[in-house]
Amino acid sequence: MRIKAFVGAGVVVFVVAVVLVAAAVAWNARKVALDDGEAQATRFVAGAEAALNRSLLAVDVLLASVDELLGLSSATAAWIDPDSASQRLRGSTRQNLMVRYVALLDGSGRTMASSDPAGGGLAVQLPTGFLESVLEQPVSTLMVSAPVVSFASSERVVYFARHLRLADSTRVAAVAELPVGALSSVLLQGVDISGLQVTLERAGGQLLLGVPGREEVIAPTLSPPLAELADLGLEWKAAARLTGEPALVVFRPILYQDLRISASIPLHETLSSWRDQRDAIALTALLFIAMILAAGGLAVRYLDRLSQARAAIAQSKATLDQALESMVSGFLLLDSDNRVVQWNSQFEVIFPWLKGIVAPRLPFRAVIEETVKHHHPRLADDEHPRWVEQRLLKQKQPQEPHEQGFSNGRTIQITERATPDGGLVISYHDVTALRRASAEIENLAFYDPLTNLPNRRLLMDRMQQAIAASVRSGQYGALLFLDLDHFKLLNDTRGHEVGDMLLRQVAQRLKTCVRREDTVARLGGDEFVVMLNDLSASGEDAAAYVRRVGEKILRKLNVPYTLGGHAHHSTPSIGATLLGGAIQSSVDLLKQADIAMYQVKSQGRNALCFFDPQMQIAISLRAQLEGDLQNALTARQFVLHYQPQFHLDGRIVGAEALIRWQHPERGLVAPGAFIGVAEESELIVPMGHWVLRTACEQLAAWQGDERYQHLQLSVNVSARQFRQRDFVARVVEVLRETGVRPHLLKLELTESLVLDNVDDTIAKIGTLKTKGVRFSVDDFGTGYSSLAYLTRLPLDQLKIDQSFVRNLGVRHTDDVIVQTILGMARNLELDVIAEGVETEAQKSRLAQYGCVFFQGFLLGRPTPVAELEALMEASAAAGVRE
Repeated sequence: MRIKAFVGAGVVVFVVAVVLVAAAVAWNARKVALDDGEAQATRFVAGAEAALNRSLLAVDVLLASVDELLGLSSATAAWIDPDSASQRLRGSTRQNLMVRYVALLDGSGRTMASSDPAGGGLAVQLPTGFLESVLEQPVSTLMVSAPVVSFASSERVVYFARHLRLADSTRVAAVAELPVGALSSVLLQGVDISGLQVTLERAGGQLLLGVPGREEVIAPTLSPPLAELADLGLEWKAAARLTGEPALVVFRPILYQDLRISASIPLHETLSSWRDQRDAIALTALLFIAMILAAGGLAVRYLDRLSQARAAIAQSKATLDQALESMVSGFLLLDSDNRVVQWNSQFEVIFPWLKGIVAPRLPFRAVIEETVKHHHPRLADDEHPRWVEQRLLKQKQPQEPHEQGFSNGRTIQITERATPDGGLVISYHDVTALRRASAEIENLAFYDPLTNLPNRRLLMDRMQQAIAASVRSGQYGALLFLDLDHFKLLNDTRGHEVGDMLLRQVAQRLKTCVRREDTVARLGGDEFVVMLNDLSASGEDAAAYVRRVGEKILRKLNVPYTLGGHAHHSTPSIGATLLGGAIQSSVDLLKQADIAMYQVKSQGRNALCFFDPQMQIAISLRAQLEGDLQNALTARQFVLHYQPQFHLDGRIVGAEALIRWQHPERGLVAPGAFIGVAEESELIVPMGHWVLRTACEQLAAWQGDERYQHLQLSVNVSARQFRQRDFVARVVEVLRETGVRPHLLKLELTESLVLDNVDDTIAKIGTLKTKGVRFSVDDFGTGYSSLAYLTRLPLDQLKIDQSFVRNLGVRHTDDVIVQTILGMARNLELDVIAEGVETEAQKSRLAQYGCVFFQGFLLGRPTPVAELEALMEASAAAGVRE
């Protein structure tokens, strides 16, 4: 603040100095301008006086010479010849260019002679009283009239006159007329002084002539008279004679009749050039002041920035100190001589034995020597200097951060960075928790948290290493893929906690079945993988060893488990494949073992199966078929065929809608080739919805035709489609959009589907029954559930499975089952239709047992809708003939 005050005072002093100097220069320039004006006025008046005196003297001499020229003193008025006298006057007047004419007037104002061409006839109009005042003068003196306007020339003129005496003492007047302009030229003498005002006036102030001219008819009287201005001297206090503005007035008397010449130079005009100088001086002063202020402002700004920089440095230092103290890392700064400069409190927390020892300028060697006593307390005394030298040598060699372990189990990461001045910054970071967390993260990343077995990531890494090692050594290895049978059922019935207990026990048993160098991993869920390394250079020997290990695993895992106080029996399905002999993909090897495992599943579970390349071919074909099915849905390659359903009397009462695949390359594909894949891939849901909508659209097309409008269509519904939450809503939507009569639509459900979730089944069937939809149980009799559920289900029809129809008359039990179904249906008031009727004998026996509805190849194969309609027409025609 003090420096800024000094700068401000200096600025004020300089500004005041500039103002004073500028004022002094301007004042001096003003004085010079006034002095120049005064000198100009004085010179002008002196010159004008001399010029006017010469001019008036010439006029006076001209008028005085008239007496001698005309001999007036020896003549009387009667003796004067006007023409002769005028002629003489003309000759005399020509010598004076200022004089317009000279005339000789008697006491009455009559022209006796004149230099004018009019001669004695010239009419001279003198100002009133002027002639009298001339003739009354006791002594002949040159008299000057006030300016008047000449009637002859309309100019302003001035008359000069003096009286002369004739021989008889009669007084006459010699008068000369002069234009005012001529006198003005004499007065100005060609000078060019800005604002100059020139007057010719009498001592009493009567204005005879003024420049610039004034148009007053009567000559004014100026005030104050010039005589009163004599007391003021040459000062710029007087009023200009013509305008009255402040001015310097210089005057002098001339030779005749108390006349005065004055020159007035207005102060405003005199100072006009000075004002320009003054403005220039002021502008220059302002520029200097602006420069001074700018310099002062820059200085203040510089001081402010300097102050801010100092404050920022102080703040930065405080922040740095605060940051150093708040660091979780220890900090130590060494100078170029390897001595301590600065440290933070965390440094003392990490190395508590240095508290009270570390100090500024302490050699770092002393710090190391004190540290080694606590860091390596078991070192011999002669080993301490060697350890210190190694530590100092490591410090001189640039390196990445390194870690040191302490005897208390802590791990400290040390980072050393050189400073520009040759010093060193050392940071000590306690990474004990980080290392523990890294180990835990690594364990989580590569090990299964439930069983503590290697997970998929670690397994894949070890597989890559095992494959590479197998190629180098020529030794075979193997992969065993395990899946626990019915594990989902255990989870669903007894809870995930019990399932987790089983998984942990399985992991422990698996580890007891293999060598230390082998790997047991959990992929997820109930899937485990065992990798066996370095089995044999012979594939057959390796396979035999794998079979022995697999059988051992089967025996171990078949032993009952104790889960929550209860015994539980679990079995595995194991797929195996050999690795080695060539570079193989770990993903492909896992896939092969997985395929072999699923082969076990398909064959009854709880066994070991080696991978067969034919399995891979079947899987690939299945995947290709799934892709083709997806394309078929998009490309609308599916069509419906209809198998007619007959009454005992031969009438067609309905048909079953059966899907066919019109493949662009393989032709018409039966559903047995693709329905299984569709069900497993969930394509069965959109496929079933397409069948439902297409069948309803066909019913809608038949509604307008009396020949077909009575037909019912049966549509098979898969379990996956029926269990969709929106199944009922979608059926209702299709019925509404197509506009069909709901009682003509019959949905066929399998017995296992109906009895899987009876409550859900009853709710959905009941809702659709209220809309008019009919329901039939397909393949009835093949299930193993209680038939008591049928009493709760709102069904309309039972369909006898073709497996029973095929053995009618062959196997007595099948005849009994068919009769039982028919009897039960009659009691429950349900219709019964037999499918798969292929012979007359089968039809006759079914009719004998009481069945009235039939479906099968004997009566009609599945056909396109056009052929079905043709069959119906033929059936109707045959009925008419009968």
